[in-house]
Amino acid sequence: MFKIFQETKTIKWLNHYQETIDFSPSYQRLGRLWKRDQKQLLADSILNGFDIPKFYFQFMPSISENKSKFYNYAIIDGKQRIEAILGFINDEFPLSDTFVFFNKENHDEIAGKYFSEIEICAPAVAARFWQYELNIVFMDTTEPDMINEMFIRLNSGITVNTAEKRNATGGKLSNEIQIFCQNSKFFQQKINITNKRFIHHDLALKFLMIEMGEWTLTKNAVDKFVLEQKDFNTNCAMALRRVQQVLSKFEFAFYTKDRLLSKKNIVLTLYAAQDKISLEFLRPFLEQFEEMRETSIQASKQNQECDQTLVEFSRLLQQGSDKKSSIQRRREIMLEQFDTYLNMQS
Repeated sequence: MFKIFQETKTIKWLNHYQETIDFSPSYQRLGRLWKRDQKQLLADSILNGFDIPKFYFQFMPSISENKSKFYNYAIIDGKQRIEAILGFINDEFPLSDTFVFFNKENHDEIAGKYFSEIEICAPAVAARFWQYELNIVFMDTTEPDMINEMFIRLNSGITVNTAEKRNATGGKLSNEIQIFCQNSKFFQQKINITNKRFIHHDLALKFLMIEMGEWTLTKNAVDKFVLEQKDFNTNCAMALRRVQQVLSKFEFAFYTKDRLLSKKNIVLTLYAAQDKISLEFLRPFLEQFEEMRETSIQASKQNQECDQTLVEFSRLLQQGSDKKSSIQRRREIMLEQFDTYLNMQS
């Protein structure tokens, strides 16, 4: 079944029914990407009666994929705008201090005010906001591929990055990676890299590929892997359990939001080398390794004597970093440095 229909709904309707809307279906990107001034501009546009782009919702036939809760709708496109609208209502941000009505209405006193304040000092303006009509296109289908295709088409060439596209089209594998990252203490507490644009999901996917013997982590290779493993077979599930075992080791070794876990390719290299590094040495070794690497980089820039293998390591982090040869060479260098570190400890 596939049906598309369009309706207008007021902001009051949106606010009333927000609990029936799934903001995070599997294909959706993470929210909160808008800056404060962008949100203020949207509120400004609505109060001034300007038209804003359509929203796209899936009409939900059953429960959402990743929550034990019933929803009537899921957001396909327009998530940041909806979050901004609801955020304004909930006093998460005020109107801009420079807000003005373009039709010269005498309501200058609402500039810089929160919505709850506007409801008190200018109730007619607040009522106008509540009654503003949103154009919503509803997509009624039970076929996930149709929803994913709509999401990609609506966002293609504008703001969707590679990881987001994989997340939207990766089937059960993408769902499992998403759940894994949400429940992982490593990703939620230890790593010092924000999950903007599904960076955590991308890392977890590459850990999984390494566990399954795939060392080429270029865009094409990862896309091919996601397509081939879309159904998340038994081998894939077993490999993901191995990833969890490794990350449990990292969870024990590293601090909360550890500064040593702030560079994606360093984390990836450490994962590739961790099978040869004892748990007790993981963090102290990486700390010394990074200090020596930074020293070598600075010395190299000044044409001073330095450890050329560490300079090479740094170069490989930047150039062709997802190629098999680069990852394996970085692993080799890291383990050579670990052997030196161990000899110094004895």
